[in-house]
Amino acid sequence: MRDDKHTGSRYAYPTLLGCGKSGKTIKMAIGFSEHLDFGPIIGWELYQVTIDKYHIMFWFENEHALLNIADRFSFRSSDGVVDFSYEIYGNHKSLNVDRILRTKVAEARIVSKDRLNLVFDNGDVLSVYDNPEFRSWWFLGGRQNDPVRQRTNWSFSIGDRDPEDLAEQEYQDRRA
Repeated sequence: MRDDKHTGSRYAYPTLLGCGKSGKTIKMAIGFSEHLDFGPIIGWELYQVTIDKYHIMFWFENEHALLNIADRFSFRSSDGVVDFSYEIYGNHKSLNVDRILRTKVAEARIVSKDRLNLVFDNGDVLSVYDNPEFRSWWFLGGRQNDPVRQRTNWSFSIGDRDPEDLAEQEYQDRRA
């Protein structure tokens, strides 16, 4: 439950929990909520960051775990020397995250329904933002490559939902 700072009322964000065909747990959300357990990502070490036209991919654990961002994020170093935002569909394209490469996630802190802060061991903060208009972020972990089927399976997933997958009230709540 969270307090709405405008009305003072308490609310919870609906979350979809289910199992995929492989029996793995899949957790999808409307924004960030306390119903999501970000505990499994604590201790993940950032391995590399890759950029493509529609995503920024933060690879952890020697490419066995992934944070995929499809909208925007920001970064602030603990000493304030580095402070920027990156917008995939905007004009802000600065990227300077070498300070957190080979550094572990120490804490995942939900700041609001549209912002999650990942605090690294060195105190630097990566903020992931939710966009209510589309699926804008997701975590995947436990990557297993199956050479026989030539596909990749993930044993762990936390992700945002696409607007077309929401009930009308969920969609309106997300936009509020």
